[in-house]
Amino acid sequence: MTERAISTLPDILEDDLDIVFVGINPGVYSAEKRHYYAHPTNLFWTMLYQSGLIPTLLKPEDDWKLTRFRMGLTDTVKRVTKSANDLSATDRRVGGEVLRRKIKFYSPRTVCFNGLSAYGALFGRCDGPGPKEALIGTSHLFVIPSTSRRNAYYGKNDILHWFTQLHLFRQKFLR
Repeated sequence: MTERAISTLPDILEDDLDIVFVGINPGVYSAEKRHYYAHPTNLFWTMLYQSGLIPTLLKPEDDWKLTRFRMGLTDTVKRVTKSANDLSATDRRVGGEVLRRKIKFYSPRTVCFNGLSAYGALFGRCDGPGPKEALIGTSHLFVIPSTSRRNAYYGKNDILHWFTQLHLFRQKFLR
């Protein structure tokens, strides 16, 4: 099965969310499993729980439940690839435009980019994790290091630190 033959992951979005997590694009493994952050080595679900953002540990197949915790999931580019390096500049530009429209439509309080490259696809570059000055519509922006272990520049403790900072950041914007 080629990466183009694998269908992408559907957005998990609705109104009145506190946080929408945005990845750069779905990987082949997650797309085949039909769930976000499905690879066994991906730290996303563990970090959500360990940081206190959610009260119970979810599995990738529970991704649809994330809205119960006022969180959602999408990607900058919906095209499935083996690696984000397989995305073209056009993929990133067009995907970024579509993402901006989605964010303005749903207006979550915070958009959290999972990985510096996901943020960089919209804003050109990222100077590191944490809160950002820019907004998309009325949504505040935050960047966490990639939870994929393919991009293991940041260690587990560093990633947990940034998820914990996101949890604190979230508290500022609760209604």
